[in-house]
Amino acid sequence: MKYSILSIIIFVGLSTFLNSGTIDPKVQDKKYIEYGNRHECVVRIAGKFKENNNIELPFTASAVIIKPKAVLTAAHVVQPSTESHIILNDKKIKILGFIIPNKYTDKELTQFDIALCILEEEAKINFYPELYDKDDEIGKVCSISGFGMSGTHISGININDNRKRAGSNIIENIFKGMLLTSVNTNKKTALEFLIANGDSGGGLFIDQKLAGINSAIMTSDKKLDSNINDEGLHTRVSIHKKWIESVIDNLNK
Repeated sequence: MKYSILSIIIFVGLSTFLNSGTIDPKVQDKKYIEYGNRHECVVRIAGKFKENNNIELPFTASAVIIKPKAVLTAAHVVQPSTESHIILNDKKIKILGFIIPNKYTDKELTQFDIALCILEEEAKINFYPELYDKDDEIGKVCSISGFGMSGTHISGININDNRKRAGSNIIENIFKGMLLTSVNTNKKTALEFLIANGDSGGGLFIDQKLAGINSAIMTSDKKLDSNINDEGLHTRVSIHKKWIESVIDNLNK
């Protein structure tokens, strides 16, 4: 099976934010929007990066607030950025800097596609998710949220209406060290959901704990449109938990 990462998850050169994730065509879209609103810790991230010709272009993706001044996102979202910020309740909060694992590379799909971002000021929300620390993700029901394109599992991505969505899925397997989800199995959840363009950096949650960071989709039909032929990949938070906590501890000293 072929995979793609950077080109299909980050939105480059767009001035507007796009809606998120493909949904079950048999379920009302408003249910996904309502569920997305319950994921308060999942926010937009935006900024600029430079192309090879040194021209700056805007980008937008997703992120998860885990502490008042700490945010997790995908490394491929911020690694090429020249400036970035999150948007919480229409307020921009500047990202002062970010740390990514030494083993991360943008040359291939990697289980190290994760970044810890430090905010200039506190992002105050009602609930900061704990980090998942178990090695039992396969078979677990999860919720997934982010800001990206939308559509149905049949049509693929074809909508952009500036809305956050969230849905559910069952973690099927571990692929290249990452959590794998899809919508092409007989076992379904109530709000079947697959990540799409722009969802990178958003969160996958098990029992309200952050277990994954949205990273990429794989396709078997050569069309990266998040339809029934595609699969979602999410960086496992459990294998990075000690690293994340040690970085935060060192920053607080």
